[in-house]
Amino acid sequence: MFARPVRRTGYVFAAVVAIGGALVAAPIAAGAADSGSPAYTVVKAGKFGGEPSIASAQDGSLYISSPSDSIVHVSHDQGQTWVDRAGPDSSGDDCLSTDQSGAIYWCNLSGGKDDLPLQADVWKSTDDGVTWAQGQSQVTGNGSTCGNSCQPFGVDRQWTASWIPDGKTSTNDAVVAIQYHDFYGPTSIWVNVSTDGGKTYSRSTNVVVNPAASPNAVAGSAAAEAYSFCSTVPAGVGIVPSGPHKGRIIVGWIAADPAADAGGCNLTQAEAFHTFWVSWSDDNGATWTPQEAYDAGPTHDASTPFVGFAIDRLGNPYFAFANNLNSNPATCSAESQQGTQQADPSCEYDMYVVWSNDGGTTWDGGGGLFPGSAGTPYKVSSGPTDTGTHWFPAIAVNNPGQVGVSYLQTPIIEPTNPSGKVNPGGCAKPVVCSWDLYAAQADLNGVTPATAHWDVTKVTSQPMHSGDICNLGIACVGSLGSNRHLLDFIQEAYDPTTGCAHVAYPDDYTNVQAGVPATHNGIYSANQSAGCFNNVQADLAELPWAALALPVAALAVLVTVRRRRHGGLAV
Repeated sequence: MFARPVRRTGYVFAAVVAIGGALVAAPIAAGAADSGSPAYTVVKAGKFGGEPSIASAQDGSLYISSPSDSIVHVSHDQGQTWVDRAGPDSSGDDCLSTDQSGAIYWCNLSGGKDDLPLQADVWKSTDDGVTWAQGQSQVTGNGSTCGNSCQPFGVDRQWTASWIPDGKTSTNDAVVAIQYHDFYGPTSIWVNVSTDGGKTYSRSTNVVVNPAASPNAVAGSAAAEAYSFCSTVPAGVGIVPSGPHKGRIIVGWIAADPAADAGGCNLTQAEAFHTFWVSWSDDNGATWTPQEAYDAGPTHDASTPFVGFAIDRLGNPYFAFANNLNSNPATCSAESQQGTQQADPSCEYDMYVVWSNDGGTTWDGGGGLFPGSAGTPYKVSSGPTDTGTHWFPAIAVNNPGQVGVSYLQTPIIEPTNPSGKVNPGGCAKPVVCSWDLYAAQADLNGVTPATAHWDVTKVTSQPMHSGDICNLGIACVGSLGSNRHLLDFIQEAYDPTTGCAHVAYPDDYTNVQAGVPATHNGIYSANQSAGCFNNVQADLAELPWAALALPVAALAVLVTVRRRRHGGLAV
């Protein structure tokens, strides 16, 4: 995130996760109804690495990777056991997606080729990660000269999505999209699209600046360029698998506002990123329609540094985000001088969700500044004892409205500056913060932000991180106590065969806790074992089954369970 102009190396830290108590239960059978309270098992997937990505395939296979190494961790039993596959390249940032055939798409930032300026590539495996093939650019025909992105302004924080369109029978016909923002230019949002299964990618297209080119431009879309000109944070990309918006490519990002640009662009991340945006294309990336989703208001920052982004199987988009929505940043800053932790609960960062049930045009019933944008978000973290700082939002969506959100939480309220940003080192003194993983879920169909109920579960029985979690990217300063051991995010995905959630997160707690055994340090998968969404379903006619090479066990499941297509991003 924000500029890793040089390749990052792996970190070696110790960590511990205690598995036990009410959090441990047996995995439920595919498609089984489960009306109990949510519960999770915790399993080590691989060695420690920050910001792990996770993706779930159509048959329930799970894949996790981290930019700390070039390993892809693979599970074929709902996350209970994991094996390592050698990735194709080293990476700065990485991401994962799958198509209906089970093909895996692994993206990386520049990697070992040292593309200049920094570029993005997508590699594909059709044999469960044993071998990989790299895509090429339609601009040069050679992916090693300017990457698949071939972006003259350079690339930072890319995401990818993949989908085999109706009427196609092969992964070679899959549509693959790469989203990112440029790093050395205006930091706008760009997309490259492949329509031949990731073999070649189109020229880089700006999804922000051309609303007039779209026949369906919505009110307020022209403002996207002004708000996104200085700094953006890409949130994710999805391709709609079914429903009225089938085939739509939709991307999400956050930005600040024109007035905040004076505070510094891109590298500094000094401004509060308080506006949420989507842009969609119904013609494989030829034209785009930007639309504001939500505005938390100036000085109400959502850059932790990332927000979570997902789409459901009908193409409805969702954001999960942390925000100091109830604060007066001037008051909170005066109350908490640099490095001094807070006691005012109105100053805390809580966890929220906004979503659209019509493909992105209207969010939470409208009421925002621009027509269609949300006026009020859903608050995920709640309750009289749930005070503190809620960080690293991740979101996954099952069927429409069925939402899972995971995040890290510490009971300490971190100090903020007048811009609403958390102070670097704010969790380093006077008390060192301890962080735990939480998972929440809710069915938002037919409810409002005021009436929604979230089932919240503390997943880790002992902390998974101790100390600061800095949200300023490469501007984090170690001498102030800033800590980027975890890097910038965690991710969540749903298994489409069970309706259960899986959260990939790093654990480095023993890094600062002397004497705690280091055998548990690593990347972990928190696997939901109870309380899963149980209305698993699919439109089987939409799937190119002739092209699928599913394991025998998955075929047996198909006899008894009508599975739905996986429609959410692993974010």
